[in-house]
Amino acid sequence: MSELRLSVPFDGRSPEGKPVVNRPAVNSDIQEQVLAYLEQAPVILSARSYDADDFDPSARSVPMNFHTDGVYVWPGAVPYYLRKYGLPPEPALVQHIVGKGFEIGEVDEAARQAAVQKVVG
Repeated sequence: MSELRLSVPFDGRSPEGKPVVNRPAVNSDIQEQVLAYLEQAPVILSARSYDADDFDPSARSVPMNFHTDGVYVWPGAVPYYLRKYGLPPEPALVQHIVGKGFEIGEVDEAARQAAVQKVVG
C-alpha cells in the first residue's frame, strides 16, 4: 500500500493566526459532487464535540473527525469550510476525487487502520 496523504483545510496561518488559503476555487459544476465525496467517505476517527470555526470563533460547528478513501485522509474541517465558505480543498485532493469519478470505492480495514495511524502518529 502506498503512503497515505494527509490533506489539511488551510495552507498555513498569517502572523495574526488567521487561516491562509492560496488554492484555486472548486469549479461550481462539480462542487456538490466533491462535497458529497468528502462528506461520505468513511469516518476513521471522531469526537463527540465540535471545534471552533476559524472565521467565526463563536460558532463551535466544525466536525472533529477524519475521513479516508484509502489514498487521502482529511479532517471534517475540509468539507465544512468548502460548504460554508467555498474554501477549496488542496488541488491534488480535488484532482484525485475527479480522477476517481467521484466514486469512493471500498475502503478495507487495513486502509482504515493505516489512516488512523497517519492521523495519530
